[in-house]
This record gives sequence, structure tokens and C-alpha cells, in this order.
Amino acid sequence: MLISVFTFISCGDDDNNTEQIQNIYEGCCSADPVFGENIDNLDQSAGEIEVYTIVTQNGDAYNDMFNIRNIDLYPNHNVTIYNFDNQQIFQTTDYTDISNLFPGYPQGENGSDSSFPNGTYRYKIVIENEETFRKSGSFCVYTFPDPEPNFEGCNLGTQFDPIIAFPPN
Repeated sequence: MLISVFTFISCGDDDNNTEQIQNIYEGCCSADPVFGENIDNLDQSAGEIEVYTIVTQNGDAYNDMFNIRNIDLYPNHNVTIYNFDNQQIFQTTDYTDISNLFPGYPQGENGSDSSFPNGTYRYKIVIENEETFRKSGSFCVYTFPDPEPNFEGCNLGTQFDPIIAFPPN
């Protein structure tokens, strides 16, 4: 009679492997400022600055660009976008011009811009100077296909976006 004994050794907690995978949507659409406290000493009687916190760059004309409502009313502004690693990837002082919007054109297959993958991005908006108006936060870039992202708390503005309402399976 021959008896074999096998021992399996694990170098980690296999039950918790999912925690080690970075969630690319972590902090997505958070209302929390990411570059110090937000400052609002700006007279916004012409129109309040509102940031839409989701970009679905699929070419359907709904949320294809990072939208900042009423930024056109304040010509002395600076918009900066950072990736998840806080590296500056976009900056403009004229966010009212279609050629200066994030993520920009031309967009690739399925409307997506391959240089800006799905995930969480950060923004900083300064009007006049940082003592007058500074707003920062995070937003999501989403192009299909992607497994079940969570967009709870995202500001879509008043736009109905079919890609969010009916994601492809």
C-alpha cells in the first residue's frame, strides 16, 4: 500500500485577493475636494459653476466631454485635469473653446479616446486666482465595455445618458 501526502502552502490570504486589485473608480464622483479646501469668494450672480462628474466618451453627444456649466461666464479661468496618480494630463485657460475640452477630439473606436482609459480623474478649477475661486474634485471616465462600474453620486447634469442607463452587457 502506497500513501501519498501533499502539502499546499499559500503565500497570502487567497480569500482576500479581490482587495489587492485596485478599483479604478475609487473616489469617482466624490464631492470631497482633492487639492485643499474649495474656496468660493466669487460673485456667481451671472451663473453658478457646476461640474458634471462623469464622462462617457462614446460619441453619442451625452457627457462626451468633461462639462463645467457656466465656465464661459468667467473668462479668467484655469482648468487642470490629473490622472489617478496625480500627474497633470490636461490644462487650459480657455475651457469654452470646443478644441480645448477634455478629453478632446478626435475620439477613437466607439467614441473613446484611447489615451484616457476608464477610471477616476481629478480636476482643479481656478477663477481669477486661488483666493477668489478654487474648486477641485474627482470625476469618472467611462467607456464600454467595463464590468459594472458604480456611478452613485455622479452629477450627470440634466442629461439622460443612454450608456449609463442601459450599459451594454
